[in-house]
Amino acid sequence: MLLTACGSETKEEREVMTVARDFAEAYFNYDFDKASKLLTDDSRKWLNFEASNLTEDDMVTLRNDGQGAEVDVDNPIISGDGATVGIKVSHFHVTDSLAGGGHLEEEATFAVGLQRQADGRWKVRMEGPLRSGR
Repeated sequence: MLLTACGSETKEEREVMTVARDFAEAYFNYDFDKASKLLTDDSRKWLNFEASNLTEDDMVTLRNDGQGAEVDVDNPIISGDGATVGIKVSHFHVTDSLAGGGHLEEEATFAVGLQRQADGRWKVRMEGPLRSGR
């Protein structure tokens, strides 16, 4: 997948971008086990919520889509022990429990927050289901 870079990022920025990219690739390709390992402990409930909204029709759509989601990350904004990364996702599945099924979305942007853990590692912090800013 793509990683936007100008070549002048700090080590910390590269770490944040890598975690955000790895999380987004797992999340938008429904590899919830991998995505879960990149989340803060209190964020896992939101991943479980997303997983619980998948329907059999969603799973059929995902199985029949040979391409999968593509992810591009922007340089992060880091402030203390927190960071925000802009993520552009292309060709991904969107669940829609209200309308009775999901659909493929061509492109959308998301802001993903990260938090530095006590051991110095960065993890994604979700305060709710991810929603696009389009």
